[in-house]
Amino acid sequence: MSKYYDVTFHELSGKTVVKREIISDKEPFDVWEDACVSFTEDVFNIRVNEDTFVSLNRRFVVRVDVEEVDGPVDKKIKRHDEIMGVVNTLSNMGF
Repeated sequence: MSKYYDVTFHELSGKTVVKREIISDKEPFDVWEDACVSFTEDVFNIRVNEDTFVSLNRRFVVRVDVEEVDGPVDKKIKRHDEIMGVVNTLSNMGF
């Protein structure tokens, strides 16, 4: 089953590149591969959004963080539940 992840690449300079909501069937340790468009022994090529591509030199990447997050469907369900909770509370108050 596919899960969603946020992948953060940390550079030696202190800068970070974040790729959000990566869908992957891989183990969390290997999800960084799905965050890259391509990678070699020397470079990570990452498409951050529609217009932005980033190439990171692997020698300067000191850490890669992978965090499991809710997918778009789960976010919609939670948002709907929160709204219904507010409506229910207001209804109970007589509004």
